Amino acid sequence: MTTITIQEFFEAIEKGNKVKVEQTLRNDTNLCNADNEYGLTALGVASHFDHLEIVELLLNFGADINSVSNSNVSYIPSNTALHAGIAGKASKELIEFLLNQGANVNQTDSSGHTPLHIAAFEGSAEIVSLLLAYGDVQSEITPSPLEIATERNNHEFLKAHEEFLKTKN
Repeated sequence: MTTITIQEFFEAIEKGNKVKVEQTLRNDTNLCNADNEYGLTALGVASHFDHLEIVELLLNFGADINSVSNSNVSYIPSNTALHAGIAGKASKELIEFLLNQGANVNQTDSSGHTPLHIAAFEGSAEIVSLLLAYGDVQSEITPSPLEIATERNNHEFLKAHEEFLKTKN
């Protein structure tokens, strides 16, 4: 049985190689919560690259759904898998899966942004609607997600937000 390095493990995650990821986790279950050389979590990387099967696998092996990465990349804040998935434009199915598994919709990243803030930058209407439906996504951080979306002219965010408010009233 050959062992693989952390770098090889993360490469398998990025490429969506479920077989290699699963074999590696069977050899060392602790890797489900491992960080790569950039301080990014296995779950965050899988979410960012929209690999739902690997996200499920990591969670089944005990990955912490709300674990915050220790990013040492200047343009990537320390964040959760939910943040990473939204930033990577993951599918609605993956984001909904994370939410159903208990991802904290109000968790802030190291920049003080909630997942809704991340969606405000370029998120789709269906992701925004999901986030709004899954909890009290209020934030005292300024600018607010709504202000960010307005400034960036993110019509999808604004439309989803307006629809959400109509259903709430």
